[in-house]
Amino acid sequence: MNWQGINRVINLTPHECSIHIGDTIRRIPPSGNVVRLNSHCQPCGECDGIPVDICTEGEPKGLPEPVKGTVYIVSSMVAKKVKRKDVLCPDTSDKGVIRDGGGYIVGVYRLQLFQ
Repeated sequence: MNWQGINRVINLTPHECSIHIGDTIRRIPPSGNVVRLNSHCQPCGECDGIPVDICTEGEPKGLPEPVKGTVYIVSSMVAKKVKRKDVLCPDTSDKGVIRDGGGYIVGVYRLQLFQ
């Protein structure tokens, strides 16, 4: 893929995205707009006394249309659903994620694209 000409990266998650590239950390703050998938859920029973719903994923809510020169950072669930080349997500796989001593994500090494 070629992202030549990209001059705007918009973070549509609720968290800062910290990308560690060598000795540099690129921090992309949240834009204030968050894209989420609509879900439709209905109760379907209990598991050991815990209520369980059955859910189906809907379409993303709040994802802008493609804009030349712009990419959007979203959650992996949204990226997997839309499969657009202008929609990327942080790589939180075992080889892509950086965690602190408590297991919390503090950054990633790269972004992901789903096709």
